[in-house]
Amino acid sequence: MPSPSTSRRAFLGATATGFAALAGCESLRPDSDRRVEYTLYVEEHGDSLADELLWKPPEPDDDRPGQTGRREAWEAATTGEAYRTYGYPAVPDGEYTEREGTYYQLHDVVSGSERIDRWVLRLSWVGRADDEETSEATPREALPELDQGAVMPAYFAARAERYGGGAPWKYIEQGGYVYRNADPAESELIPDPEHEYVSVHGAVLRVEVSRETLVEPEHTAVATQVATGDAAFERVADAAGVEVRLEPADFDAEAADLFERAQFDGGYVDTMPLATGFEDLLRTLGLHDALGCSVEKCESKMAETEYLAFDGSYYDAAVYVRVED
Repeated sequence: MPSPSTSRRAFLGATATGFAALAGCESLRPDSDRRVEYTLYVEEHGDSLADELLWKPPEPDDDRPGQTGRREAWEAATTGEAYRTYGYPAVPDGEYTEREGTYYQLHDVVSGSERIDRWVLRLSWVGRADDEETSEATPREALPELDQGAVMPAYFAARAERYGGGAPWKYIEQGGYVYRNADPAESELIPDPEHEYVSVHGAVLRVEVSRETLVEPEHTAVATQVATGDAAFERVADAAGVEVRLEPADFDAEAADLFERAQFDGGYVDTMPLATGFEDLLRTLGLHDALGCSVEKCESKMAETEYLAFDGSYYDAAVYVRVED
């Protein structure tokens, strides 16, 4: 299925506030006085999924770093021309898009590799900004947008090297950040750094930039036509997006009431042992993964339904399990 739309990501992000701090709770003490709370959120999206599933390319005048190349890739793919990038996806793989009334699904295909010279940014830990002996540093926020995005992965890499522990490794390459699809005119760090030190979250780090030869995977943008006209794409969106299909007959009076209450701000909350009607509703919504544990042996978690179709409308449904010892 295509990746979540912007509004769907916002829905999931908003309902997950505070939940991330719970995920990683390892306490499963069977003798503790535990409270297990379930919160069900439901959001209606109306009678169409077309806008939810459509990815829109950057506008022609979008001058943010990398956006021009993304639009060029989209234009090439939707006209049957080859467009290649190296080291990063040409287009968002799996997304649907529309151009002049014709709808396509975009694909990012790895089609080879090339040896290419890239600038690589690495940061090394110096100390804390509030330490009198620490050198003056340029705040990350004072850098151009291109460099602000580059500094964060390099910062995480430097922090992990200094203190150990985790880091968002999927954003870290070559021990820092690799500049790709980047115009040096938009940077103060490449090709020759204008700043010796930068500061991030109160830490001061030394800037190191080098030119290195990397073996970069070649990505080719491809677009497959899936529909002509809005009505045809509505059928595509329905087929691609809906995970659970329900009819009014699938809900008894209690389930219908709980489903409606879950659409209010704050969702619908129940605690274990769950009411039978609430358990039945979660199964009906396809949220089985949230069930099956006991008060003594349960962990904080989340389960969601991609999209569900019910009585002529589309919905998101997500349940969050919160464990308190």
